[in-house]
Amino acid sequence: MQYPVKTNETAVLTPPEGESETQRLTRELNMVRGQLRHCERLLTVGTMTAMVVHEFNNLLTPIVNYAQMAQRNAEMTPKALDRAIAGGKRAADICRAILGMTRHNSTPETFCLRDMLQETLTAMAREPRRDGIDLSLDVPKDISVTLRRVELQQVLLNLILNARDAVMEHPTPRRIEVSARRRDGLLTLTVTDNGVGIAPEHLSEIFKPFFTTKTQPLGGVHRKGNGLGLALCRDIVEGFGGTLRVRSAPGQGAAFTVQLPV
Repeated sequence: MQYPVKTNETAVLTPPEGESETQRLTRELNMVRGQLRHCERLLTVGTMTAMVVHEFNNLLTPIVNYAQMAQRNAEMTPKALDRAIAGGKRAADICRAILGMTRHNSTPETFCLRDMLQETLTAMAREPRRDGIDLSLDVPKDISVTLRRVELQQVLLNLILNARDAVMEHPTPRRIEVSARRRDGLLTLTVTDNGVGIAPEHLSEIFKPFFTTKTQPLGGVHRKGNGLGLALCRDIVEGFGGTLRVRSAPGQGAAFTVQLPV
């Protein structure tokens, strides 16, 4: 097999020098895994489109209304400008967070875990409280990690969206908690919800590729699953040298726990 090498003209196919068949297969497998993770990340961002559109509508409607009021009454101009600035900043934050989620960067970097989680929630656009969800972060500000940021963000976004789906099928109060602790060389991240829970017969299946129980619209957002989200989450976590586990029972919510060496 030949491999593309970029030039100023066109791609020239040249095999890497001295590469064995095993090395070639391993490299190609890792490349396919990386592409699959990136595609799943884009798909996850795509499933948030309805929430993003709804939130942008919530931001733009008062801006337009106040601007129209200011046209009729000059005294309303300062308030209209304040609303426009606040709405514009919120929209810019959402766009910046979503663009960060779509980056294809495999280089480890050092970052504040709590800041990354805040950015992840911003990328979801729709504030959880609008759906009656109490989402809390129990993450100390002093926890920094050195990992491939966008991949860990992909894992946590999937777990939080899954938790949102679960609690939307549950009457209020709806609760989601994201917690983090660092101890004895391990970082433990847990996403806990009080949603509908997972049937016992599904617990051994949910991390398998193409297994899904999501077939209906949930909370106004159609989240029909492709069965790859949790499988790729586990693949990413294990690639970091960690583990991803779940505890759940029907009607008693679920807790997904990520443990990583740090």
